[in-house]
Amino acid sequence: MKMRGFTLIEMIATIVIGSIIMLGIAGYVKLGMKGYADSIDRQRIQTQAQFVLEKMSREIRHAVPNSFYEPSSNCLAFVPIEFSGFYNLRDGNLEFLLGNDIDRETMPKDSWLVINPSRIQDLSPSSPQSFSVSEFTKKDGVFKISGAADSIDSSSISSRHYIYQENSQVSYCFDSGQITRNGVTVAENVNTAVSKMHYKEPTLQRGGLVHINLEFVQDGERSVYQQDVQVLNVP
Repeated sequence: MKMRGFTLIEMIATIVIGSIIMLGIAGYVKLGMKGYADSIDRQRIQTQAQFVLEKMSREIRHAVPNSFYEPSSNCLAFVPIEFSGFYNLRDGNLEFLLGNDIDRETMPKDSWLVINPSRIQDLSPSSPQSFSVSEFTKKDGVFKISGAADSIDSSSISSRHYIYQENSQVSYCFDSGQITRNGVTVAENVNTAVSKMHYKEPTLQRGGLVHINLEFVQDGERSVYQQDVQVLNVP
């Protein structure tokens, strides 16, 4: 019985055809992997944008009223609230309660209380609207600042006060394709040339607003996010 095998030409043709098929499959797999990687990168950017927007919004909503200022063209700063509550002026003294920690007996070191802040300058030590923690005493469940009632220039129509920490300012900045919070990076791949944050002063019709415009860039793709955050606390 005569046995026959593959000829050299048949083997070469098989190898060539197989190589072409494998190259086609490899190209298809590579395209699918690239699409998957692009989807992951896009999702990462979206998650990052949602995170930084939510973080900024939460902090902005719980800032001392009218404590916003822009230290530079690419930064927005504000003072966070440590405690808040209501106050009363009686017998020349300022008496107040803490709405979020009624059992507290003492205040953290370097704390300040401010009443009816209408601008960032009202939070300075020389302002008649601010009082140092060293002046606080508590008796019968009420904090008291003796003789403070006569030094206040303007009172809050809702009798609210805010307590904040000295040198506790929070600053968000755009820097070299990043968003930083007090110098720590919280987001990357940001087009800092067009992204911006701006504080809009309160009016008779609304409270203060912080306008946020962020643009993220990834492999030539642009994702734009815009949000207005209202400062909920009012004097």
